Amino acid sequence: MANTIITISREFGRGGHEIGKQAAERLGIECYDSRLIRMASEKSCISEKYLKDVDEKRANPWLYTVPSDYADEMTGFGLPLNDMLFNVQSQIIRQLAHQESCIIIGRCADFVLADYPGVTSFFIHAEWADRVARIMERQNLKEREAESLIRKMDKQRALYYNFFSDKKWGRPESFDIMVNSSRVGMEGCVRMICSFFDKK
Repeated sequence: MANTIITISREFGRGGHEIGKQAAERLGIECYDSRLIRMASEKSCISEKYLKDVDEKRANPWLYTVPSDYADEMTGFGLPLNDMLFNVQSQIIRQLAHQESCIIIGRCADFVLADYPGVTSFFIHAEWADRVARIMERQNLKEREAESLIRKMDKQRALYYNFFSDKKWGRPESFDIMVNSSRVGMEGCVRMICSFFDKK
């Protein structure tokens, strides 16, 4: 029987990590988010510091370097570090899907596991005002600063997702379930994820 995997893509400032973590704790499974960077570092022997700088980012098509010292069959040859990280994380994600039921945040996991039978993909979004208020509070920013950061991060995530997958970030046809967390709340998101996991 296939393991059950929940993937979560999310707009910036909507608490996707917290939602995934809470759902995983209730379900008694693991939630993989930034931990995938450390796992990729261990698998590829590339410094975690370098990988953090390129995590969930598309390489600048006009300005990037090719770190040939890290190139091999696993990471890829002639590729920027961003692509190397994607390749390694994708291998880890597939391995996790074969080993255990879990929740995976971001990293195009829904696309990486597109042919895997036990996957349900969520996209969590929210009203603009709610996202701005959350980022202002969490990062102690003024309103314009929070708005600028949200736009930057959303653009970064969209470029990353659209580049590495054959789908469009934030579009309903790209995901199984779209959830407006402003309407259902973070607790409602957690309950919904747990419900779909149990049905699987």
